[in-house]
Amino acid sequence: MSNEHHLKFLERVLTPKRLAHSLGAMQVMGELASVYGLDVEKARTIGLLHDAGKDLPPEQQRQLFEEANIEIHYECEMDYVFYLHGPVGSYFVWKNLGISDELILDAITVHTYYGNGKNFHHPMCWCLRFSDLLEPTRDWRQWAWFHDGVEELRKVVYEGRMEQGSHLHLGLLIKWFDEQGMPVHPNMRSYHRELSTRLQS
Repeated sequence: MSNEHHLKFLERVLTPKRLAHSLGAMQVMGELASVYGLDVEKARTIGLLHDAGKDLPPEQQRQLFEEANIEIHYECEMDYVFYLHGPVGSYFVWKNLGISDELILDAITVHTYYGNGKNFHHPMCWCLRFSDLLEPTRDWRQWAWFHDGVEELRKVVYEGRMEQGSHLHLGLLIKWFDEQGMPVHPNMRSYHRELSTRLQS
């Protein structure tokens, strides 16, 4: 199926604001795929569909969660807005769009740092996490330090420095979540420490 077909589906299940965000992520994913030598069309599809399940009503969220037998490893993963919409959204697009490409489904699942599958650190998955912050409808200017960090992230990842970008991305999110009193996924802290050690060696 084409992204045109996917877009028509998303128009039925996403708010206009979320749809604009998804289109922005699709654009950035295509650009970053070129930087990192990835499949551009697959990257654009991942960007477009990454939040497909985020605006579902709570009863549908619960139904899909149960149908998919999604495992919860940490209490914070029950937070739908921050973490659970990744695996639920992956199942949602598999069920409704017939998408079976493992990398597409895994990227949607792990963009929220849920789980620890074999594609967790795939370049496509990191590009999606970057795109989530960098897409053009995002406006971070009311938080000066975060806006500055995102602009530095943009520079780093478009220069092809994925590992440094991953470290910067995690540092920004951890500080942001801590300041807002939001739950920080243990995967975020552990991978940030791991990258800090690697980049200092």
